[in-house]
Amino acid sequence: METENYQQVPTEPLFLTKVENLEQEIQDLKAQNQNLKDQLNNKIIHEQQLALANYSLQTEIIDRQQTEAALRLLVEKLAGEKNDLELILDTTTAHSDTIEALLYDKALSLAREVTIDGLTQIANRRAFDQRLATEWQRLARECSPLSLLLCDVDFFKRFNDRYGHPAGDECLKSVAKAIESCIRRPADLAARYGGEEFAVILPSTQKDGAIYIAEQICQAVNALQIPHEASYVRSHVSVSIGVSTIFPERHIDAKVLIEATDRGLYLAKDQGRDRAVFNIA
Repeated sequence: METENYQQVPTEPLFLTKVENLEQEIQDLKAQNQNLKDQLNNKIIHEQQLALANYSLQTEIIDRQQTEAALRLLVEKLAGEKNDLELILDTTTAHSDTIEALLYDKALSLAREVTIDGLTQIANRRAFDQRLATEWQRLARECSPLSLLLCDVDFFKRFNDRYGHPAGDECLKSVAKAIESCIRRPADLAARYGGEEFAVILPSTQKDGAIYIAEQICQAVNALQIPHEASYVRSHVSVSIGVSTIFPERHIDAKVLIEATDRGLYLAKDQGRDRAVFNIA
């Protein structure tokens, strides 16, 4: 029997080569798989970014729509106000004379409220202080005398206790009118000084003229014949008056005249009331 003569090819190196190739393919597949995973993750991240950007854009669109709506409302409101202002302007222009007259009357009314006593309707304490300061400076420049009267209703508290406060108010009104009726010149001023006290400013008036006006006031108040059964002086309302005269000087305060006149009022009360007493300033 003949034996075949052939060369035997070793199979082990070939097998190893195939194994190596297979391992390389596996590695390549793993690399491709990782690459695909990375691409997928990138797409997911990109999708999330797009979704976030889309949300922000939608929010901005809504905000702009709301802003536009608010602006439209504001424009409509401004247009309405513009129309109202034009109407007011037209009305004001057409009735300017009437409006000016009303404003002037209002200004006079306010000025009166500031300077007029609400009860007696003569000048109030504020008006008195202002006038005294003005006349003091003016007469200091002119070297002219200034006289002051302070009048007090005798036993007025007893009058209120006896007849009541409404009657007391009416009494003060009547006394104020009587005092005011005794002064004639525009520069003279009768004012309610406080409570039942009244003051009279007499610019450019000497002692004799001031005493004369004070006596006239006493007589005018007595002539009212307002019953006062609680008085210790008369059976009707009377007043006591302090009188003083001074030549104002700029470096002297006007209160020296007030203090001197107040001392005269104290003397009038001390001497029996229902009279005028002059005191030297």
